[in-house]
Amino acid sequence: MNYNTHLAELLCTRLCHDLTGPIGAVNNGAEFLKEEGFDLQSQAVDLIVSSAFSAVSRLQFYRMAYGNVKGHGEANLAEKKKIAEDYFVGSKIILDWPETHTDAASISISIKMSRLIYNLLIIASGVLIRGGDIAVRLSKDGESNKIITVSAKGPNLKWDGEIEKNLFSESFSGEITAKNVQIYLTKQYADDLNAEIAFNLGADELVLQVKQPIGDQ
Repeated sequence: MNYNTHLAELLCTRLCHDLTGPIGAVNNGAEFLKEEGFDLQSQAVDLIVSSAFSAVSRLQFYRMAYGNVKGHGEANLAEKKKIAEDYFVGSKIILDWPETHTDAASISISIKMSRLIYNLLIIASGVLIRGGDIAVRLSKDGESNKIITVSAKGPNLKWDGEIEKNLFSESFSGEITAKNVQIYLTKQYADDLNAEIAFNLGADELVLQVKQPIGDQ
């Protein structure tokens, strides 16, 4: 099988898995409304509305995380923040992305870098099995390198050794599967940006940090 075809199949498997829940809930709500004698119409409508919002929010988020983007151009960080906030609505995760870290006057990032941020958000949310907080911060170091920090804080973090083995090493090892395809893509996106990803894991906090040399897009 063609390698790119296999990669697309794995990614579609992951996306369909994540979208089945909210779309199935919309269908359930519609089925309830069709039943004769059903007297909880308002609850069914609420289920449909909230589930439809979740499905649309996930689609928008995944479009930004996995979709094709322009090779050049500055990201609208306020827009990216809103899409990320909507993605976490209804979950046990609170997104902390201050307005001050969406100000292009302080730091601007490319559309490609915003895609990498979304993938880091997916990784960060994956370790918060009991919920928690995810913080996004954008800054520059003393040499004007761009620094993007995504931290996840919560109880009983679930750290997958495969993330450490493949995301923070020079090359991806082993077979690409539906489970690790997102890690593979994250690494590819970082390499494309000439960006380095580092991490620090504590008892209740994971900090992911991206460093991109000045001048790179």
